[in-house]
Amino acid sequence: MKTENIGFKNELSFVCALLTGVAESSQIYPRVTAEMLSSRELALIYKGIIELFNKGKAMDYTLLEHEMRALDHELYAEMNGLNYVGDGLLSVVDDVHVTTYADLIVEEYQRNSLRLLAMEISGKCGSRDIPVEQILQLANSKLEEIAGMGVNSTSTRQISEIGQEVVARHTRLLENGGTSVGYSTGLKGMDDIMGGFMRGEVTIASALTSHGKTAISLFMAVQIALKKIPVYIISLEMSMEQLYGRILMSMSDISPENLRMHGLTETEIAVAKSLNEDTLRKLPIYIDYIAAARPEDIRAKVKLARKRKQCDFLVLDYINQLDTGHAQGENLATSLGHAMKRIKDLAVEENIPALVLAQMNREIEKRNDNYKHKLSDLRDSGVLEQAADVVFFINRPELQGNGKGDNGESLVGIGNINILKNRNGATGTTKFRYNNHMTRISDY
Repeated sequence: MKTENIGFKNELSFVCALLTGVAESSQIYPRVTAEMLSSRELALIYKGIIELFNKGKAMDYTLLEHEMRALDHELYAEMNGLNYVGDGLLSVVDDVHVTTYADLIVEEYQRNSLRLLAMEISGKCGSRDIPVEQILQLANSKLEEIAGMGVNSTSTRQISEIGQEVVARHTRLLENGGTSVGYSTGLKGMDDIMGGFMRGEVTIASALTSHGKTAISLFMAVQIALKKIPVYIISLEMSMEQLYGRILMSMSDISPENLRMHGLTETEIAVAKSLNEDTLRKLPIYIDYIAAARPEDIRAKVKLARKRKQCDFLVLDYINQLDTGHAQGENLATSLGHAMKRIKDLAVEENIPALVLAQMNREIEKRNDNYKHKLSDLRDSGVLEQAADVVFFINRPELQGNGKGDNGESLVGIGNINILKNRNGATGTTKFRYNNHMTRISDY
């Protein structure tokens, strides 16, 4: 096959991979620019994809064709829109190799640029009127430019710019009478220990089944949203309706049994309507259920939510449900660690806190230590803990047959939060109170 045909095939596969979704758009743009594509037609499609992404819109063929027409109506008509890549879409069914295609395009563009530079330098060397020093300066300058092609340098910032943002954030905190630069968890005991959720940090919350990790995370999400901070919840297990029900019950006396099984009473329907119209409508909480989600799906969703100003705090429920698609020779724990690292990278890139829920292994049930947590109780603990900034465990003593504490205090309706890792702060244990159905949580 001719080189130009190989290049076209790489570009076609690249564009078609992006057309399957927006999962990797944020990673390959601005690494790959439209001018790197030798095909005018494919370059137009790529420009349209980037326009959609920059506007915070998910992949949609109708919207994409609208963007293409706006960019170059004549070329759009000539190529018959997206019909131009019809055959390519049949052979590329997902975006799993899109970064590989991007690397190939950048490499080919660099090769072509080097060929052109060699021709230009050769021509100048033939002229005795041009000093050698000038030719060398040109060669060095162009070589540096070519070497930097495909490298995203937009994340590089001068230190004073970072400092100005930090000082501005602390100034706002002082003016507003705040006591922590982090987002409050809603539980004073936790805030006193860890200072709330910090930007760029990932916190793992873990508990045995039914001990309240989802309930605690939703409580914290609501507390943050009540301060007008956009919260984005990605659920890999519970449906959006189930999460809505949990939040609804946390803010009302609606019966869990009625909501889940028997049906709401007339009074409860009125309460739900009132909450929807007066409170929840103003609450910046956005919920997304993603079945069989991959780490790149999470990344794409969060990037879009950020562009739509719907995500200043991320909740992921829960990481063990991710489709990590581990490669040959890679075990589940290792691939889960890679996924956790990508979530940490995402939190840093977007400068947001992330609360990630994770399963516990059941070894704690075999120990005779009154359910005292250890970091090793986290399922796949090594790979998850390494990337996390904070790790805390939740337990409810009454579910473990411990109805009374060491001092005889009743532990019914009292839960523990054990902060066992805090990369940039203190660790410790605090308590919280909850009602019968674990739908209402409050300070101890």
